[in-house]
Amino acid sequence: MKHLLTIAAILFSLIAFAHKGDKEGDPKKDTVTAVVVYGEEMLLSNVVDLPREQLIRYKDSLATLPTPNLNLISQIELYLKIPELTFDDVFHVIDSLFELEEIPYPLINQINWYVARHEEELKLHEKETFDTSAYPADFYYHDWNTDVPNPYKRSITVKDSTLQLPLVDNSRSLKYVPPIEGIITSGFGWRDGRNHNGIDIDLEVWDTVKTCFSGMVRVARWYGSYGRVVVVRHYNGLETIYAHLHRFNVNPGQIVNAGDVIGLGGSSGRSTGSHLHWEIRFKGVPIDPKMFIDFDTQELMNDTLVLKKTAYGYAAFPEGAEFHTVKKGEFLFKIAHQYGVSISHLCQLNGIRRNQVLYVGQKLRVI
Repeated sequence: MKHLLTIAAILFSLIAFAHKGDKEGDPKKDTVTAVVVYGEEMLLSNVVDLPREQLIRYKDSLATLPTPNLNLISQIELYLKIPELTFDDVFHVIDSLFELEEIPYPLINQINWYVARHEEELKLHEKETFDTSAYPADFYYHDWNTDVPNPYKRSITVKDSTLQLPLVDNSRSLKYVPPIEGIITSGFGWRDGRNHNGIDIDLEVWDTVKTCFSGMVRVARWYGSYGRVVVVRHYNGLETIYAHLHRFNVNPGQIVNAGDVIGLGGSSGRSTGSHLHWEIRFKGVPIDPKMFIDFDTQELMNDTLVLKKTAYGYAAFPEGAEFHTVKKGEFLFKIAHQYGVSISHLCQLNGIRRNQVLYVGQKLRVI
C-alpha cells in the first residue's frame, strides 16, 4: 500500500520527550507530545479535544447552512469514528486517505493529533476487541471450520497492512511453551520442488506434543498427508498445526492452555519417519517460526510479533528488530561486519542463501 511505511511511522512514533523548567536549573521535567503534521491546517480550528457531543452538534449545525460543506461534514463523521477503532483500523483509514486523488491533509493531521493524545485508549480498545470473540480471535477470521486445517481464502488478508500480535501477556495468561524440544530436521521454505510451510522436529513415537500458546482446538482428525493432525487457534490470532501424530489427546472446541498435551508423536500420513511437522499460520498464511523464536534457547525473541503484509504473505519479525537498507556496492560480508554478526546469522534472519544477490534498496533484518 502507498506510503505504508511512512504512515506507520506517523501513527506509532507520535510521542517525543522534551525537558523544560520555569527557571534555569529547575529539575522539574515534563513530557511533551509531538505530532507529525502535513502543513499547518487542521480539520478543526481548535485542535484541543472537543467533547464528542459538542463536535456532533457542530457537525449537525453545518448541515443546516444554506450551502452546507458536505465534504467537511463527511470528514467530521469519519473523525468521529476514530475512537471506536483499533490501531489496525486507523492504519487502513490513513492509508485510504493517502490514496485519494485530493489528499485531505487537515483530516489526517487531526487524526494524528487524536492518536498522539489517546494512544493508551486505542490500545485498550484493541485488547477489548481481542477478548470479546465467540471463538479465539474470531474478529480476524469470522470462520470456525472443524474439518479443514487451512480453509481460508487469501481475500481475508487483502486489507491487512502491519499488525502487532502479543505473544506474552501476563494479564491474559499468554505465554509460550515449545511443542517439543528436539532437533530440527527440516526447516521452513523451499524443499523438493515445493514450499515446506513449517518445520520438522525429531521425536520418538509416543513422545508428548504440547500446544505452544493458549487457545481452542479447531481441528483434531486425520487429514490427507498431515495424517493425524491438530490445529489450535490462539487468542493472539495465530494458528498452529501439529501433524503426523500417533494419537490425539484433544477434541475440537476444547480450550487448551500453553503446555497442555494435545497428542502423542508419531509418523502418520505422508511421513518417512517419526517427527512433528509444526506450522504457524496467520489467516492461513504460513510464517517461519525461526523469525521470532530462538530454537537454541527455546525462547521467544520478543513478547510481540510484528506482521507486515507483503505481496506474497507476511514478513514476520519480533518487535524491536532492526533493518539495514542495502546500498550500492554492499554485500553480505560487509553488512555482517558492520553490525558485528555472522553471514549465517543474516541468512537465517532473512531466509536467504550465502550467495544471494542483493539489490539496492533491499531491507535486511540485522537484529
